[in-house]
Amino acid sequence: MARKPINYWERRSTELMKKLEKGTENTINSLIQAYEQATKNINKEIAKIYNNYAKDSGLDKKILTQLLNKKETEQYYKNLLEVINNNITSDSIKKKLLAKYNAPAYSYRISRYQSLQDNIDLELKKLAEIEQKVTEIRYVETIKEGYYHNIYDIQKGIGLGFSFSQIDNRTIDVILNENWTNNANFSTRIWNNSEKLGNYLRTQLTADTMSGKSIQKISKELFEYMNVGLYNATKLVRTEVCHFANESEMLSYEECEINKYRFVATLDQVTCEECARLDNEVFYVKDRKPRKELCSYSPTEIDVQQ
Repeated sequence: MARKPINYWERRSTELMKKLEKGTENTINSLIQAYEQATKNINKEIAKIYNNYAKDSGLDKKILTQLLNKKETEQYYKNLLEVINNNITSDSIKKKLLAKYNAPAYSYRISRYQSLQDNIDLELKKLAEIEQKVTEIRYVETIKEGYYHNIYDIQKGIGLGFSFSQIDNRTIDVILNENWTNNANFSTRIWNNSEKLGNYLRTQLTADTMSGKSIQKISKELFEYMNVGLYNATKLVRTEVCHFANESEMLSYEECEINKYRFVATLDQVTCEECARLDNEVFYVKDRKPRKELCSYSPTEIDVQQ
């Protein structure tokens, strides 16, 4: 059966990747907005502390110790309430004391820094949920686009139309939830990155405030920390899109009963040694390695089983 020349498959593969990259950029823009909003929200929480306790050069060290030494202040507060309840017999005096020490103004100093920690956790969990939602939409679209685009290219390449199965939700779910690298799927990697960022922020913000840094310096450093998180998120998206594009491509070959494909690597300075070594090699679809063992690639020439 006549086949299109290799440059046909290269061109069609390039067109598909450009289309996928455009959709990926839209997803990344959504992530940028989400990270920017989370950074603003955390900064607001930091400002609440400084607006109440700050001096021109930063926070008063004595106040900082009281704010940050939460376990001691909580225990002191607990002991204080026990003393009142167990030792004050006058109901009217007990009521006045409890009203005083249960008042928001008193508990505010004890809970303010912990509130910042809790809000950091909350913002990052909200951020991870947004990240999972918008990236999953992109990955599902990638799987569908890759599958149908490749089948169309095959039909056009061999000059023959044929019927084929629609890709179903169950198959998409299987691909999405595959632990294809580091024994984790895309969702697990998002939450792992979120947890690492949260731990780092809590530790670093404590160190920054204890050092008496100004709110301007802390805000600047927070922006830098969040940018690292954003970089990791965007890197993850690009990696996952390549993975799902490859999986959908192989799925389309199996559906079309493709026997072999030729591995074509992009030979440039960032091409890994393994991909460069495999460039232009021909493989059987049935013998393909799990995707976690290969980098992204572009099979360009295909053979149909007779």
